[in-house]
Amino acid sequence: MATYALYRLRPRGSFHLAERGVGIEETAEVVRSDTLFSALCSVLRLGWGEAELERFLKPFLAGQPPLRLSSCFPFAGDVLFLPRPLLPLPAEPPSDVGKRLRQTRFVSFELFRRWLAGTPLSDAVAPECFLGEVGAWSSLPELGRLPGAGRNGAPALWRRDTVPRVAIDRATAASQVYRAGRLAFGPGCGLAFLVDWRDQEWRARFEQALRLLGDTGLGGLRSTGHGQFEPQPPQAVELPDIDDAAVAVTLSLYSPTETELQRGALGPRARYELVNRGGWIASPDGSSYRRREVRMLAEGSVVETAAAPSGRLADVTPEILRAHRVYRYGFAFLVPARLPA
Repeated sequence: MATYALYRLRPRGSFHLAERGVGIEETAEVVRSDTLFSALCSVLRLGWGEAELERFLKPFLAGQPPLRLSSCFPFAGDVLFLPRPLLPLPAEPPSDVGKRLRQTRFVSFELFRRWLAGTPLSDAVAPECFLGEVGAWSSLPELGRLPGAGRNGAPALWRRDTVPRVAIDRATAASQVYRAGRLAFGPGCGLAFLVDWRDQEWRARFEQALRLLGDTGLGGLRSTGHGQFEPQPPQAVELPDIDDAAVAVTLSLYSPTETELQRGALGPRARYELVNRGGWIASPDGSSYRRREVRMLAEGSVVETAAAPSGRLADVTPEILRAHRVYRYGFAFLVPARLPA
């Protein structure tokens, strides 16, 4: 087993997590790894200055990151949910389970570990294991540990909705009503991410920056109080470490280098979804500019380990910006997996 640090973010309110191509009336359910990394870099510069940020980025740019981040995924009570891996199930599921699986976006931590280890999941196919309202799949023991388990009419673990807002024209004082999406969590629920520490030197500074980020907010609509959270002390968790694994599942966005592509990272056994990452630059030197788009593999994607996939910081600096370079985090957070025989 490989050991990682799990950081839970207990929300102080709602989040607005925008995605490229999704309007402000919508919100996502995860914080992508590149968004989390950029937010941490922003508060690192705010709290400790440009020199400290440059020192932090230097090993990443050299391809030797001191840490690897996963994306932020929902948790409920002590149960963490991870992205559904794009792997075949270890055993053929019953025919009536197929529709539920197609609607599943998240799997519980225990099911994820067993899936990647190649252990059959036939004891977790009862209808009550599939939480259709949030698109999640849980084992029966974990189901019993969810907040509100066993109570009729228990609140949703998390939900997406919209709230009305008003924009005021500065010249005419005319008002216009619009709706903004928000992600709200039930009691005992929130977001969490994993860190694979390679260099403990940065751990104290990282956790200081995370606490500052909790006060400034993560995601959009921060000026209206969205995105604030209270980081909890890290918890050690274990995931499978399979020496002879032919493939691995990424828990972060992954931007492969040309060399990794040539070595076959996306070979015949790879299974992946692509996402375009763009948006506005969150920098005092260029907040009115859009960064260049970059295409990455989504969380849950499967890559071939023989190619030694690692990833990179993708340079997305627009030509008009001269003050500094702009990067998107694309290092893979890989967990080895067994393919069914």
